[in-house]
Amino acid sequence: MQEPIVQFLTASISTIGALVSVWYARRAARGERLAAAEELAKLFREPLLQAAFNLQSRIYNIIEQNFFERFLTERNTKEEREYATLNTMYLFAQYFCWLEITRSHSQFLDPRNNQTNRDIENIAEKVRDAFADSSTLQDSTFRLFRGEQRALGEVMLTRIADPQPGGPRWECLGYAAFVQALEREQVARWFRRLEEDIAVTAHDRRGDARLRRIQRGLMDVVDVLDPNSLRVPAHLRQRVSESGS
Repeated sequence: MQEPIVQFLTASISTIGALVSVWYARRAARGERLAAAEELAKLFREPLLQAAFNLQSRIYNIIEQNFFERFLTERNTKEEREYATLNTMYLFAQYFCWLEITRSHSQFLDPRNNQTNRDIENIAEKVRDAFADSSTLQDSTFRLFRGEQRALGEVMLTRIADPQPGGPRWECLGYAAFVQALEREQVARWFRRLEEDIAVTAHDRRGDARLRRIQRGLMDVVDVLDPNSLRVPAHLRQRVSESGS
């Protein structure tokens, strides 16, 4: 009688051991897939995070640090005025470019959390709306309709020669390449209104409600892309007030 019991126990232990081994193997494989997906997600998420942070930082400096008043006056050199204008235009277009790159991959920005992916898209849409709003924001300064936003992003796209499988096939022009690209009419035409709005704002910031709304929305983008402040420290996450004093 003991021998069948021993055989049964031995078989049971072997079966359990095999099941545990399969469970651990599947768990390890799933962990590896998630890790690989996370590495790919970073190729989309981190450039978008940096672009959002850079643009909000410039808007913050325009509103709170008098950036245009400091660098777009006759007291400044031609090179300083040129940089203040062109680099500001670049930061706007860089953000739109990375939105364009992530447009078809937004569901993969956080492979572990679909809710985060939805949050990212919803917040990005609020920023798009802040740019395009023509009903609650009557002043047209820095108003860019959705088609214009996409066009500014599209002209900044440059194809990656050897993209990583599953990763972005496009990246954004660097600043030097952008300045050179402005020499081409098919690129420069999309930036004329933005350049005019910069010149207007340099002399009159009374209509900065749109910029304030955009900056606060961009900080929301930063918060959801980097919730633990691993890339952007908490002390740099300053929001402008909703309305000027």
